[in-house]
Amino acid sequence: MVSLAEGEVVYRAGEATRAFYVVAEGLVALSAVRRGEDHESELRVAGKGASFGEEATAFGARSATATARASSRLCEVPAHVFQRAAARSGKAEVAERLERILRRAATRDLLHTMAFARALDPEDVDVLLDAARYQRFERGQPVYREGDPSTDLFLVADGMIQIQTDDGERLRVRAYLGRGDFFGDAEIEAGSPRLTSAVASGPSLLVTIDARTFRGISARHPELFGALRRIALDQQAAQRGVVGRAAQNATQHAFRDLYRLKVARSLLVIDLETCVRCGHCAWGCAELHGEARIVRRGDKMVARVEARSEAPRSLLLPNSCQHCENPSCMIDCPTGAIGREPDGEVFIREALCTGCGACAKACPWDNIQMATRPAEASRPAGGAYPDVAVKCDLCRGYEGPACVQVCPTGSIFRMNPSEELADVRDLVLGGSTARAAVQERVASSAGLVVGGAIAGAAIGVVGLIMHARGLWHADAGLGGAAGVLAAVGFVLLVLYAVPKRLVRLWMRKRGGDETAEPRAPVASRVRPQLAVHLALGLVTTGLVFAHAPVYPIAPSTAGGALRLVFLASALVGGLSAFGYLVIPRRMARIERSAALPEDFSAARRDLVDRLYREVSGKSDLVKRIFEKILVPFAMSTFGPLLLLASGRTLRQEEQALRARIDRVLEGRGKERLAGLDGLVRIVVELRALTAQRLLLRLLRVGLPLHILTFGMAMALLVVHVAAVMKR
Repeated sequence: MVSLAEGEVVYRAGEATRAFYVVAEGLVALSAVRRGEDHESELRVAGKGASFGEEATAFGARSATATARASSRLCEVPAHVFQRAAARSGKAEVAERLERILRRAATRDLLHTMAFARALDPEDVDVLLDAARYQRFERGQPVYREGDPSTDLFLVADGMIQIQTDDGERLRVRAYLGRGDFFGDAEIEAGSPRLTSAVASGPSLLVTIDARTFRGISARHPELFGALRRIALDQQAAQRGVVGRAAQNATQHAFRDLYRLKVARSLLVIDLETCVRCGHCAWGCAELHGEARIVRRGDKMVARVEARSEAPRSLLLPNSCQHCENPSCMIDCPTGAIGREPDGEVFIREALCTGCGACAKACPWDNIQMATRPAEASRPAGGAYPDVAVKCDLCRGYEGPACVQVCPTGSIFRMNPSEELADVRDLVLGGSTARAAVQERVASSAGLVVGGAIAGAAIGVVGLIMHARGLWHADAGLGGAAGVLAAVGFVLLVLYAVPKRLVRLWMRKRGGDETAEPRAPVASRVRPQLAVHLALGLVTTGLVFAHAPVYPIAPSTAGGALRLVFLASALVGGLSAFGYLVIPRRMARIERSAALPEDFSAARRDLVDRLYREVSGKSDLVKRIFEKILVPFAMSTFGPLLLLASGRTLRQEEQALRARIDRVLEGRGKERLAGLDGLVRIVVELRALTAQRLLLRLLRVGLPLHILTFGMAMALLVVHVAAVMKR
C-alpha cells in the first residue's frame, strides 16, 4: 500500500515499468504531451477502484505521468508478481482474461497520447481496441518489406522500428519510430504496396490494426489520415535535420544502432581522439577483478558529446555492459542471479549464478562472458557449477569504475547516451542535460602544463643569463640550490609511476549501504597526475639549466653526463606528450573501427579477401579500373604517408579517389560502374590500415625510450650526488 499527498507524482512518462496500481482511496490523474502537440494534457482520472499503469504488464515504459489529484492510498502490484500468480493460479481462463483487460487498458492510454485521438468518439476507440492484435518482433526482424501488400496499420507500443529503403548498394534510413508512433498508414491511404521496409531495431511490441477497420473509422473521420500524415512529416523533418547534420561529419554516426543508444543507461565510451591506446583501462579492470571485464573492441561512431566538445568526436563503444533500461539478460536468468540497483546498475550475484549461459546468449551486444569460477567465490547451493557469468558491474562496492579512474588521458567515461550524446538526445528526448565538468577538468589540466612550461622557461633563462655573467655557480648559492631542487624533482618524477601500478590501494570503497543512493559520476584520477608529471618535468628541466652552465657540452664528468641524459629524456618525454596530443586525433580520422595491434594482420587479410570477392562478377570496365587504378592505389609504398600528410578522413579520401576515377573516365560508362563504390571503400581502408599501424608504433616507441633514458639519468644522479658528497 502506498500513501500519497496531493500533487505527489507516482511515476513519470518514459520511466521503466515495474508495477501497476489500483486506487483504494483518492484520485490519480494521468497526463502526457500528446504526439503532435507541444503541451501536456490530462488523459484521464482514476478514482476509487480503478487501475492505472497497466502498461507494466505489457510494455516497457510509462506512456504518461501519474499524479495524485488528492490525498490517496494505492495498492501497488508488481507486474512480475501478478504474472507469476496468474500463471500458478491454475485458472488459465481467468488469468488470460485479466491480462487482456490490463493490456487493453494500457493500449487505450497509449492511444490517448496521440493528438488525433481527441477527434475519435469512445465507440471508435473501442472499435480500434477490439481490432488490435499484438505482435512481438526481435532485433533485426522485418515487420514488412518494400513491395509487400499494405494490410495493416501499426502502433509502436514498445521498442524501436527503423523505416528504410534499399537503393541497390546500401540501406538508407528514412525514419526511426518509438513508443506511440504510428506507421504504415500512407500506403493504406493510397491503396498501394509498401513503399519502404520496416525493421525492428530492438525487441519491439507492436499493436496491429487491420486496414479495413482503420478505413472504416477514417470514413467517419476524413481528417484522420491528414492528422497522422502531419505528425509523421513533422517528425521525419526533425529527424532528417539531426541525422543529416551527423552524417556530414561521419562515415559512421550515432544512428547506426540507435536502439542500443536509446536503451543504454550507463554506456562505456572511449574518446578515440584523446585515447593513446595504452590499454591501461583493461589492465586496471583486471587488477581489481582478476579478469578484465572490458574488451577494447567494438563499434565506432562519430557524435557530439556536449560535455567534452562542441564538435563531433570519434568514439569507440568497447564491449562492456551498458546497464540497459530493461535488461534482456535479467529477464532470461532462470535463478534470479542478475539484479538491478534502484539507480539502474545491473549486477550478478555469484551465489545464485549456475553458469548456464542464458544471460550471455540474451545480451544483444555480447557484453557478458562465461568464466571459470574463482576458488574463493561463493557458489549456489546444491551444486559445484564451475562456471560463472562475468560482466561489468561499474565496480560495485567502489566509488566508481576502475577503468575510468586509471585512464591517464581521461579518454574513457560512462554516460547515458539519451541525455549526454547530443544527437541521440535531440532525437529521443529533445532536451539538454549535458554537463560541463569534463571540459573544466581538461582546461585545468592544460593550464597546469602551460604554467609549468612558463615557470620552467623562466627559471632556465634566468639561470643561463646568471651563469653567463658568472654570478651563479653549480656548487654554491642559488646555482647549488637549483641543483638540490632538480634532484628533488627527479625523485618526484619517478613517483608518478607508483599510483598507476597500485590500483587496489587507492580505489575507494563505497561507504554504508551500496543501494542507499546513486553514485556521483567519477573522472580519471591518473590524468591530473599526468598533468602534474608534465608540469614538474618542465620545471625540473629549467632547474637543470639553472644549476649548471650549458657549456661545456661534453660529458667530462658524471654531472655533465647526467645533464645530457636528462635533457635527452626530457626531449623524448616532451615529444611523446606532443604525440599523445596529435597522433590519436589523426588516427581517429582514418579508422573505420578501432583495432588492437594483434588485429592488424587479420584485418588486412580480411580486406584483401573482401576486395577480390567484391570484384568478382563486376563489369569489364570496373575490372579495368580495379587493375589500373585501385590496386596501385592500395599497394602504393608512400600512399599511407600521403594519406597522413593530407589530413583527410576516410570519407574524404574515398571522394578524392572517386573524383580521380571520374576524371579518367570523362563521363563515359556511367551505366557500367555498379559496385565500384564498394571497391573504393575497401582500397581506402587498406591504405589507412598501414597508416594506422605506423601511427600506433609512433605512439608506443616514445614511452620505452623515455623510461630507459630517465633510468640512466637516475643512475647518473646517484653517481653525481655521491661524487659531490665526497668533496
